Amino acid sequence: MSPEELDGKINSLLLGLPQELSVSLRDRISFYKSKSPVFSAAEIYRETRNLVRLEMLAYLDRREYLGMYNRRWAEHKISQYIRKVVDNPVEASKSLYTLMRVNLDLNGLKALNDLVGHEAGNKGLKLFANILNFGATTLWLRDELHLEVTTSAEGGDEFGLVISGDLDLRKHKDEIAHKYFEEVYAADVSHFIDFGKPEVREKLLALGIADEVPANFLFRLSTSVGACLFGEALDRVDVSKHGARFQEIVGEITNAMFGVADERSMANKSEFKKKLSQTNPVLSGLYARMSREVIHLERELKAKNERIRELEAKIKNQ
Repeated sequence: MSPEELDGKINSLLLGLPQELSVSLRDRISFYKSKSPVFSAAEIYRETRNLVRLEMLAYLDRREYLGMYNRRWAEHKISQYIRKVVDNPVEASKSLYTLMRVNLDLNGLKALNDLVGHEAGNKGLKLFANILNFGATTLWLRDELHLEVTTSAEGGDEFGLVISGDLDLRKHKDEIAHKYFEEVYAADVSHFIDFGKPEVREKLLALGIADEVPANFLFRLSTSVGACLFGEALDRVDVSKHGARFQEIVGEITNAMFGVADERSMANKSEFKKKLSQTNPVLSGLYARMSREVIHLERELKAKNERIRELEAKIKNQ
């Protein structure tokens, strides 16, 4: 392998990596090159490939069964996009609406964990990850709208997307959120919890909600979704403030995109819970009552109501 071929292969390996990672790797590669002919070109390339794999572990979610990037990689993708906009100011106005951060979290995970066990919870997370990675909505974005979709797992039941391309995403933002919600809610997860099993009934009884959940109830997962366009985040950041370094500004814009998307996801969750209490009160109760704090308060309320009925009956009989 000639030096030119080695450089070409190394450039291909480093293409698209975070800037700080690429710089660090190039420093190490230079060290190996300086030791030639101790290290052959093939050995240098092999070592570079191993280093890239090792360093990329910092950008992967630790739950191997999900097979997803983490928040750091999502931040890198946004940072990469902002640098691209700055390098091409002619297209800057158009680029305000061609990058979007989407925040999603999984509703129902606690019910799976508490009623069946963490293995069931992991299955729920895996199903959610598969929908985000390869599901119908993601394929629609990639194949029909020709957008780049980067998925990320960001701890617990929180996930994210970075969507970018040449399309004005303002007219698609609500549709994207709706499609992801519908796809998750329609997924068949009825086999994740068998409400007829004695051990599940026992737990429901301990929680004080056994009478409300029929043995043939079909469980559903759902997702709360919030999205933020690059331009919306830019409006929240003072890019002209004195003394700020470019990297700091990029960080503030990135944080604003995450923050706005999260705010909207929480608002979406609140709105969904209100609707769910009307359309599927049993599922709404399972989502809400798996909180230990809520369970404790409900037990207290139940006990007080029983005490009130006892006192009323006593007064009536006097």
